[in-house]
Amino acid sequence: MNIVFCADRGVLPGLHVAAYSLLARISPLVAQTRFVVFSDALDESDMALLRQTLAALAKPFALELRRVEASAFVGFPSLNGSWATYYRLAVPQILDVDRFLYVDADTLCAVDVSELNALDMGTAPAGLVPEAPLAGAADRVVAMQLGNSAVEPYFNAGIILVNVSEWRRQKITERAMAYLAKSNPNYWDQSALNFVLYRSAVALDERYNSIANMRKHWPALKQPFEKIGRLVHFLDYPKPWDFLGELVSPQYQLWRSVLNRTALKNFRSWQDTPARKFPKTRKAWTGYKKAVKDRLLFAGYSKGWIKYVKGLP
Repeated sequence: MNIVFCADRGVLPGLHVAAYSLLARISPLVAQTRFVVFSDALDESDMALLRQTLAALAKPFALELRRVEASAFVGFPSLNGSWATYYRLAVPQILDVDRFLYVDADTLCAVDVSELNALDMGTAPAGLVPEAPLAGAADRVVAMQLGNSAVEPYFNAGIILVNVSEWRRQKITERAMAYLAKSNPNYWDQSALNFVLYRSAVALDERYNSIANMRKHWPALKQPFEKIGRLVHFLDYPKPWDFLGELVSPQYQLWRSVLNRTALKNFRSWQDTPARKFPKTRKAWTGYKKAVKDRLLFAGYSKGWIKYVKGLP
């Protein structure tokens, strides 16, 4: 099983949780889980610490670091000052495997992703989980470019199952880069991937990318880690490791329950580390305001104090 991350120093706590939880849930029948981290900033000392986290599970794994040059992407709009989100476009050109699973670092996995190795992808270059129909997608520009259908999906690119030979044959990387250069999209490479993968991607089951801020997932998220049965994506800002995430992140306790099993168990958001990020923009403060509201609602719902929350099934 090949699993890929693209990371900078600001997401290290998330990377430990994501990698640990993935390996914890992978079937013991898998001979080896190979993690490949693409970065322009991490070094072997970071990998040594991550290796310590994974070794605690006593399951077979390999871990390697691959360097990516950020210079190829500096003309594109950055995400929180980083170009790491674009590195996943380069991975299928570099990694010599038949298939790999790309996973965002802001995730926690409580499902066996090795089942995806057996998925028949045919000539599809990628498999992703639909986030919404195009007509309901937040990415309005791409939705309109693709016809704004009430049926066709808009995909979240936080989890991508890549069929490498088809990805290369259909020139997905080249076409996505061309779209980025021309369109300067609001949703970075996710916009580009939705545009170039239109009607050619396989739709994965939502348990492989359950967005935490979608309240339809809250019944599962109030369960302990071992009982969730899905891969959770902490899509919103602030992330659980961002400044004061302990107080405002709605599912912080769930995320923390896994972080406590890793080599970064002593991490706190206020510590002077590369992960610490103070909210500086109006958009950031809006994210904190929404997170506080959801934190209160989720706590009340989880404890049974609130019986109904808008958006719950």
